Amino acid sequence: MALASRHEGLIRVLALGVMVVSATYVGHQLQARVDVTEEGLSQLTPETLGLIGSITAERPVMVHAYVSDEVPAEYSEVRSRLLNILREMENSGGPGLQVRIVAPEEFSPEAEEAMEKYGILPQVLAEREGGRVEAKPTFLGLAFVSGPREEVVPFLSRGLSVEYEIARALRVVTQDGKKVVGVLRTDAPIMGNFDIQTRQQQPAWRIVEELRKQYEVRSLNPTASIPDDVDVLLVPQLPSLTQEELDKVGEYIDAGRPALLTVDPFPTFNPGLAPSQPKPNPQGGMGGMMGGSPPPPPKGDYRGLLERVGIEWADDKILYDTENPHPQFDRVPEQVVFAQGPFTGEAVDPVVSGLEEVVVLFGGELRKSASFGGTFTPLVHTSPRSGYNLFTDMVSEHPLFGLQMLPPPYTASPIDGQHHVLAARVTGGGGGTAVDEGAQPPKDRNVIVVADLDLFHDQFFQLRERGGDTDGDGLIDLRFDNVTFLLNLVDSLAGDDRFIELRKRQPKFRRLTWIEDETEGARKTLEEERTKANETAKKELEDAQKALDDAVAAIRARTDLDETTKEVMAKAAEAAENRRLEVKEGKIELEKAKTINHIETQTKRKIGEVQDRVRLLAVVLPPIPALVLAGLIFARRRRREAESIPKSRSASA
Repeated sequence: MALASRHEGLIRVLALGVMVVSATYVGHQLQARVDVTEEGLSQLTPETLGLIGSITAERPVMVHAYVSDEVPAEYSEVRSRLLNILREMENSGGPGLQVRIVAPEEFSPEAEEAMEKYGILPQVLAEREGGRVEAKPTFLGLAFVSGPREEVVPFLSRGLSVEYEIARALRVVTQDGKKVVGVLRTDAPIMGNFDIQTRQQQPAWRIVEELRKQYEVRSLNPTASIPDDVDVLLVPQLPSLTQEELDKVGEYIDAGRPALLTVDPFPTFNPGLAPSQPKPNPQGGMGGMMGGSPPPPPKGDYRGLLERVGIEWADDKILYDTENPHPQFDRVPEQVVFAQGPFTGEAVDPVVSGLEEVVVLFGGELRKSASFGGTFTPLVHTSPRSGYNLFTDMVSEHPLFGLQMLPPPYTASPIDGQHHVLAARVTGGGGGTAVDEGAQPPKDRNVIVVADLDLFHDQFFQLRERGGDTDGDGLIDLRFDNVTFLLNLVDSLAGDDRFIELRKRQPKFRRLTWIEDETEGARKTLEEERTKANETAKKELEDAQKALDDAVAAIRARTDLDETTKEVMAKAAEAAENRRLEVKEGKIELEKAKTINHIETQTKRKIGEVQDRVRLLAVVLPPIPALVLAGLIFARRRRREAESIPKSRSASA
């Protein structure tokens, strides 16, 4: 007896359902999981699996994970990724690894345990739902315990790589000791400092806290020799050192030991630390002049030390770059360089390979020294649409308030179409002549120089913790890899590359490249017209100044007047011409501002038109495939219905 077509279809659906349930049950029993996402962030890398497999019962590790059941929507991805990796660890680990997942409620014994025993506190996060904003205490913390060793990750922010944080904590509790990073005490207080004027303790920069998770961070006396157990030397703002202190750094580098040097031509957090400025008085204020304390010592020959290292650096040049891929930052100064690489390819250094973007604030340019025989490897550079400004054109000295930054625009070198290096690695170049008679010749260099200190400042850590979400809508707006860049530099110098690849395991920040390509022409036109307006205004001012100089020169050249009369007439003419020049300068600046404003308005209108076109296409295009498919299905069904109707019953019959 043949089954009716509807019964056959029902049996097929039931059979398919049984197959799906059976496959799910078998997969659950086998603990089989597959990460089908493009980045594969929920599966462990072979290196992490090897680390987990190396944990033995003789030296066990207990992982306590305190994860709230409910988290704000923007943290749901972090929670899901964390739980997936913890379950993967449970299945991959041997008897020496135990994973305990706890979902603490507020004021519960589990919450009290997390806070009292491990210092894991709930973070109060904003939950946006239905137009309301509600504060929600959230636990996303981990504690790793192995015998007397303990490592705590208090909270997993959105910008952190979950696997990296877990792998790093496992390394810390299973290894016997940490390598030492020595931070030289300079005028840049990244290790914290006591401010004599405000009578307050300045906290250490966040980078110090981050390094302490993996290394022993030690503050070093700049006048003493670098201890032998220091694995990496970090020198913030090398130009602030005296000659005696520079000699100690030179001895360390000549011994072939690894160092990370920063040379900032314009530290935005304190322009007074610029190379051209004198060392600050340790007593603060005007103690050296009026308080009886001795003046600060002069700065040493830092250019000479850099030449020996293999670097040529012009300390008065600040690079600018007109390439700005972020429309929301179109008002930031051009001295904020968005370095985008390329950070891929065989020739790219591993510390920057795979990074998306590093931001440099008012940085300088590095070149290979002509006398250096080693290797100079650029790490970060500008785009070809770049040039430089001079420090003296960007600041003024106020008699009361000291060094003051002038508003842009600044006098700039023309765009030369070249990539200007902002950070570089220097290796090799050993041998040669020793600096001091009787000393050993310098060994091969192992130094990284970064021409900016601001790119390590706390604001980049704060942005990293938010996961690149600048407006709080739960989406990634931008991603700067400054923190990853610095940690990779230290790891590479320390000879520990275990975490370099792990730090790069982040959700990809995908730009709307088509929009950027469509608006590139408008941006170039804006740049060209703005340059033309500045050049026109500059020429008109030069012509006006020349007219003034010619008028005064004509009076001084007259032979029918005595010197006193000529001097009086020249001063009167100069005063009159100066008044006319001031009026003309005002008109020229006003016209320039009008021209630039008109150009910017037109550019924004063109960009807005492109964005509106994209929005329209985003609304119109997505339904088209579904409508086409519906039309095809409808036509197919109509055809089958027509074929099933007997010819005797068809309308044509």
